[in-house]
Amino acid sequence: MSKPSWLEDTGSQTLARRKALRWLGAPAAALAASTALSDEIWISDTHSHSALRFNDNSCLRCELTQSGVSLLSWALVADGPFIQRMPNGGIQVNFKPNPEQYRDAFDRMFKGMQRRIRAEGLQLALSPADVDLALQGQLRIVLSTEGAQYLGGDPQHLDVVYSLGVRQIGLGHFVEGDLLDIRTEAPKLGGLSELGREVIRRCNAMGILVDLAHASDQAVAQALEVSKQPMLWSHSAITRQATDWRSRSNHVMSISLANAKVLAHRGGVVGMWPSRFNFDDPRAYVAALGEAVAMVGEDHVAFGTDMQGLAPASTMMTTYSGMREVVNLMLAANMPERTVRKLAGENYARLLKTVMQARSVS
Repeated sequence: MSKPSWLEDTGSQTLARRKALRWLGAPAAALAASTALSDEIWISDTHSHSALRFNDNSCLRCELTQSGVSLLSWALVADGPFIQRMPNGGIQVNFKPNPEQYRDAFDRMFKGMQRRIRAEGLQLALSPADVDLALQGQLRIVLSTEGAQYLGGDPQHLDVVYSLGVRQIGLGHFVEGDLLDIRTEAPKLGGLSELGREVIRRCNAMGILVDLAHASDQAVAQALEVSKQPMLWSHSAITRQATDWRSRSNHVMSISLANAKVLAHRGGVVGMWPSRFNFDDPRAYVAALGEAVAMVGEDHVAFGTDMQGLAPASTMMTTYSGMREVVNLMLAANMPERTVRKLAGENYARLLKTVMQARSVS
């Protein structure tokens, strides 16, 4: 994959970042000049936990519209009640529930999301037409799940979650399931199970976008072979060297470059994670977006914030005003407007629309 012109003459990933960071030291006037154009660029997010506290008094709609977010994947954490965040930011699995406990937890959390949606009058992205409206600036929420243990080994249960409005499903998270091996545990399924294969095929037919974040490298490679539709890696980074559950680096959650290239070749998208696990500040994040474009192409990189899903020490930003700042910085760095629009919003929208459209032709 050739480097984009605005990263020309860089001999390595490190040099690419240094050059981008030099651009990002541009005077305040350059940032100010980019603001007017930035306001015309809509933001999409492949993965968010915003307003996770369903009964708080914040206004999710207000935050999103003020920051120009028009398409947001709002993720229910399927194993959330059964894990615990430790003081160091790590995750501890408290226990592994049975399918009935997973279903009960899903129902309880989903009802909380529904209450919030009704209270704020939020509109869901249920069809390709809804995605088109989001591209025009009309806010749409993509209901998604992080982990799919609530299926309870029954792919037919996808009919139920689809009827509830879910249009994106992450196959794994932190508690081991029966669909695939996850990045943070020793592999036990050989990558992707036969059940996992069946779930992917059924999601393809139903128009549900499959998210591979948290899956092991082996599981990702196998899933990309099974799927007839492009796939998503919703949040983390791209690492040139593959990592696995034994890795002690911050890149343990990252997709390997080899898998990212295959995912991109098949029309998929990688959501880049603005977390302190990988980047020191928004300028470093913008530089890394440029590096990702150089690795997999400008049509296959997006924002994947994991907003409100990280421990405070690992959080680079707590509201979407931070992502609007990122768009400003991208423009101030002389990233082409076309590229900014793709990364900020269009790539995720295109992927989601492509998968949704497959339902009508299946």
